[in-house]
Amino acid sequence: MTILEPIQLAKKVYERVRMQTTDPMEGVILDPRVETRVRDIAIATKNTKMFDWAGTSRKGLLLFVDEADAFLRKRSKERISEDLRASLNAFLYRTGEQSKKFMLVLASNQPEQFDWAINDRLDEMVGFTLPGTVERERLVRHYFDEYVLKAAAKKGSRLRLGNFDYGQKCNEIAAMLGSFSGREIAKLAVAWQATAYASADGTVTEALMYEKVKQALASHGKKVDWRKDEHFESGETEEISLPQKPKTA
Repeated sequence: MTILEPIQLAKKVYERVRMQTTDPMEGVILDPRVETRVRDIAIATKNTKMFDWAGTSRKGLLLFVDEADAFLRKRSKERISEDLRASLNAFLYRTGEQSKKFMLVLASNQPEQFDWAINDRLDEMVGFTLPGTVERERLVRHYFDEYVLKAAAKKGSRLRLGNFDYGQKCNEIAAMLGSFSGREIAKLAVAWQATAYASADGTVTEALMYEKVKQALASHGKKVDWRKDEHFESGETEEISLPQKPKTA
């Protein structure tokens, strides 16, 4: 054993002990039911210690929270659990003042659900609207290439393409998807591929594509109705036109 090996071993042990997660309820004895609730609250508060770390870091912290409305909802209107309320209160406490040590970025499809204290902490808001006509055409063609053309071009693939103008068909379909998001368009292209693979001859035809578009539009319409029922919509109506099944020669 060299002189440096004991020092290196001690360093490893120290790092391992330092990184161990301690029990926030260590030494506290309560009724099991109460202890479970209090433990959840303690853990929720403990998780905000990342802000303590940001305060000691020379590089700071960029905290990105996706689907942030899931736990930063209004306290006045939402029936939220005590542990979720504790997480929100701890989060508000940690972000109450301006700081050079961390930057907070929140992403949400329903920003109106944010607690007002969260809105007060947002310095800049950037809106990403649904794809326009040009963007939808590019998206449909992109995902058609990704999930249909490339899959059909693979060696040994049973996926085949019917005889039709792919570019024109993608533009026609894009015109039908007036309120679709990029994710919905991607899922539509995946459905084309999956349905063709499951068919008898593995061929992507115009009729197959239109049938999946029709189903996607119907599903999208139901989702819109659900959102209206939950008062997530602004009150504007959304017209959905179903495509006509192409005539066969």
